[in-house]
Amino acid sequence: MALRERAVAAALRVHPGPVATLSTSRPPRGRRYFDHVLHGDPFDPASALAAVVEFEKRTGLTPAAVVPFVDPSLGAGLAVAEYYGLPFLSADAVRHSSVNKDLMKSRLQEHGIPTPRHVPFHDAEGLRAAIAQVGLPCVIKPSGFGGSMGVTLITDESRIEDRCAYVMRTFAENYADFSITNHSLQAEEYCDLPYEVSVEVMNHGQERRVLAVTDKSLGPAPYFAEMGHRVPSVHAGDQEIRKLALRACAAVGIDRGIAHVEIRLDGAGRMEVIEIAARTGGDGILDLVERVHGVAPYELHIRSYLDDLDTIPAPQPPAGTAALAVLKARAGRIREVAPFPATDAPVVAYDIFAAPGDRSGDPECYEQREGYVVLHWPAAEPHTLAAGLHCEIAADIARTVFQVEE
Repeated sequence: MALRERAVAAALRVHPGPVATLSTSRPPRGRRYFDHVLHGDPFDPASALAAVVEFEKRTGLTPAAVVPFVDPSLGAGLAVAEYYGLPFLSADAVRHSSVNKDLMKSRLQEHGIPTPRHVPFHDAEGLRAAIAQVGLPCVIKPSGFGGSMGVTLITDESRIEDRCAYVMRTFAENYADFSITNHSLQAEEYCDLPYEVSVEVMNHGQERRVLAVTDKSLGPAPYFAEMGHRVPSVHAGDQEIRKLALRACAAVGIDRGIAHVEIRLDGAGRMEVIEIAARTGGDGILDLVERVHGVAPYELHIRSYLDDLDTIPAPQPPAGTAALAVLKARAGRIREVAPFPATDAPVVAYDIFAAPGDRSGDPECYEQREGYVVLHWPAAEPHTLAAGLHCEIAADIARTVFQVEE
């Protein structure tokens, strides 16, 4: 998957045997990265286990570890791990992480962890009943999706019907791709705290350590598409944020690998956990952590699932500030994609996904992006840089690269 490729490099560093993945495609994108590609659905427990068992019959090889990197693969990973007696998260931890946001929030509330109130619903009538409890404005979303897909804000009653239709349509068009069996939708009270961070927590047994705190930049309302990430956060020194993330991991029961905890805050002591995912953060966040803090998060994550980790190393003091920002073309049909321009910005990597003829829309979730750019200021502390500088640089580059017809 885009922006998670360094997981393969980490696996090759820490494991002497072959590295395999599961895919329903023949041939799958990225096949060249792996020693073996097993034909099975990585999001369906029965299909994934059948593919691994068939591979064992054919080759005699059995897995040394099964390692999850995205939410929908947690159930399949658990099925394979239980069959082969391998270390993995407990079924309870999987069930109460962000694969089911209803159960996740209920578990957090049971442990006294601040999180927005929520009410499940299934249709417009149920949404109106939910809004009667959580009030307006509120956020609605599919309970089993990630990547901001289908997440939208409702600010007044006149938008209830069309926002509900948007979420239901998004779910109907995408749930089969991820083998999602949880069809619940969720309304939650809007958290109006102005800042959002993610906390990357490494867990192994009873030991937990915060590796980094990341500033997050979101796209325009009514959506919550993530447009940029910056490490370290200007809030990285706030010990209460770190304590809250550790408490959330303990409440859900995450005792292996990296967890990605999203928190909103006001910088004056108020904070709420929005989500806790029992897997590595996406969008290249772990690459930024490795670049700045000198610790290899993917390597630690894989070692934990191999049960090959004595203790969690402390991250180094930050070597400057690193950021990733989405390259976003304005809405329309992309007529031309120009070469990446010369720039004075400290660009260290980039990728462009779009091609002439593609259509660009408003940023709703991780799918509406045309590329990304990675930046690194080796000597800059985060508070010395403008909060949205990385996103402004990406916007300037996108205007040069993408020629768009209305």
